[in-house]
Amino acid sequence: MLKVAYLHILPLEYYPPACTFLDTLAAEKSVDVRVYTTCNLRGRKPYCNKSVTIDRGDAPNPGALRVLRLLTTIKWHVKTAFSLRRFQPDSIVYVEPHSAIAAWLFLRFFSGKARLYVHHHEFYEQRDFLRPGMQLPRIGNLKERQFLFPRAEWISQTNEDRLRLAMRDNPAISDTAWRVLPNYPPAEWCTKRDVNAAGWGQPVRLIYVGSASFEDTYIQEITRWASRYPKDIQLHICGYNVKADVFEWLDQQRFSNVTYEPDGCAYEELPSILTEFDIGLVLYKGNTTNFVFNIPNKVYEYLCCGLEVWYPTEMTSIKKFQGEHSLPLRELDFSNLVHFDSSDLQPLGRAPSRARDFTAEQAFDPLLAAMGVNERRARI
Repeated sequence: MLKVAYLHILPLEYYPPACTFLDTLAAEKSVDVRVYTTCNLRGRKPYCNKSVTIDRGDAPNPGALRVLRLLTTIKWHVKTAFSLRRFQPDSIVYVEPHSAIAAWLFLRFFSGKARLYVHHHEFYEQRDFLRPGMQLPRIGNLKERQFLFPRAEWISQTNEDRLRLAMRDNPAISDTAWRVLPNYPPAEWCTKRDVNAAGWGQPVRLIYVGSASFEDTYIQEITRWASRYPKDIQLHICGYNVKADVFEWLDQQRFSNVTYEPDGCAYEELPSILTEFDIGLVLYKGNTTNFVFNIPNKVYEYLCCGLEVWYPTEMTSIKKFQGEHSLPLRELDFSNLVHFDSSDLQPLGRAPSRARDFTAEQAFDPLLAAMGVNERRARI
């Protein structure tokens, strides 16, 4: 039995690709999976898989004093390191520099022999670690560069652009360790529904799923645009990680053709929800390098469910992805929608069948092979 420890200090429920990976790994009969994470404080349904042992530590209370939040996080790292000493995993997968200290403590001070695999959901520049609340991730990143990256067999980013930037920042690390691990949805999400072939209904139905704020997204701009066409456009906003002032503004405006779900929805419910819409929205403004070189998991999820995807011109990596694949992606200048008229809208007309090539199972297979899971599977 291959013993795998998965370290993800940020609550799993906020990161659907992490849950998808655990489901994929847990389906292997030859693997004993133990997860070390924290409790989510946003009311999300806790991730559960009967084949996965989950150790949940306390999450820092956002309303507590900074020193108490710091102590809570340090406690998680120390407790996780001791748990790893008892478990003695064959492999450790840790996610983000936020989780790195626990892996470093175990491997450095407890003579851990585990093979090491690293994945980052986000790309961090060194200046990002100077922000408030990033003291421990900054230390984690330091330990990555000094100790963990040189030891790791696998270090992945979510797309080629982010990987290129990570390699630039860590030139001493062997090229053979660097990999791309995209945030694809499960294969079961893929549908035969072809929105572009069937044409759009009337009104055209738009959906935005994800985090939103006036500072970092074009949520206000797309909502004002949609409100100009109450007979032609319907917009639905779905997200639990949305700044309070966004929903307060929507409550005040009361647009007749704009609906919203402040509590979001469960990830497993998304396929049935998305297939009721024609267009999926990605609205990040590109305020940081991380956003500019981001292909959010929603891009793949929208495509897999048969939707056309609209994205801002600032998002360079999506633009590159569009150039590489014949898929219904539409680049827009969301900062200037005044001349974008709903009467001119026509589906892009490119069948999204190739979106079915972008599934989590395919993306995870190289990592599972590197961990030796495929080899053990063959012996069973």
